[in-house]
Amino acid sequence: MNTLQLILIGTIVMLSLGIFVVVMVVLQQKQVVQYKLKLKDKDLQIQKERLVAVLQGQETERKRIAEDLHDEVGAQLSVLKLNLNHLQQLAGNGEKERIKETKEFTDTIIQQLRFISQSLHPTTLENLGLSHALDSFCSLMNKNKQIAISFKTDATSYPVDREKALNVYRVVQELMNNVLKHAEAGHVFITYQSTPNLLTIRVEDDGNGLLVDKFEESRKKTGHLGLKNIESRLNIIGGNITFVKNSPIGTVAEIRVENYQPVV
Repeated sequence: MNTLQLILIGTIVMLSLGIFVVVMVVLQQKQVVQYKLKLKDKDLQIQKERLVAVLQGQETERKRIAEDLHDEVGAQLSVLKLNLNHLQQLAGNGEKERIKETKEFTDTIIQQLRFISQSLHPTTLENLGLSHALDSFCSLMNKNKQIAISFKTDATSYPVDREKALNVYRVVQELMNNVLKHAEAGHVFITYQSTPNLLTIRVEDDGNGLLVDKFEESRKKTGHLGLKNIESRLNIIGGNITFVKNSPIGTVAEIRVENYQPVV
């Protein structure tokens, strides 16, 4: 075997070793990346489970408070109203007017109590579903006379998964809270549309169009949880939300949730 052959064989061996080392390094890096991705996915899953547990705890506490308000405070106010009716029948003309005003004030308190109780724990959601619950929420808001709300549905009867329905309901509530705080709107239009695979809810206001900017500002401030709560709830159920400025005025928020029906 001459020198040239030895050099050639040596070169081939060195190239083979080099290729082997490169392949091993690439494979190792790939394993490291895969391991890191698994850790990240696991961490995200743990965070999601913690968030779900926190939200479930909040819902349990809201339900308890709502039941206490309805059963205890609501019952006492109803008794008060009955007593006022009895007193009004016995009172003189001068006192009847004052008792009438007190009754009207009591009715206002009862209405506010129902609104708070329904906001804390929407029984309509459990009994009749998301579409009816949103319709009921809009009716209560209209009675509260803070803002005018119109609710429109396509009248589809596709069932919505219980967890997804609750989270969507809370997202709409949070949107309305922010509309009341920032949008200076006189009217809000909520549209409910669904196909077998996609649920879409539009919340459109005729306000100043600053809602999008307020949400963007809240992203930069740790103390503002409105948008974070909305996005967290939608992330849990695989949904998303988009904001656009409406023309000529106002803002449109569109909630989209795919595969929203309960698994049989």
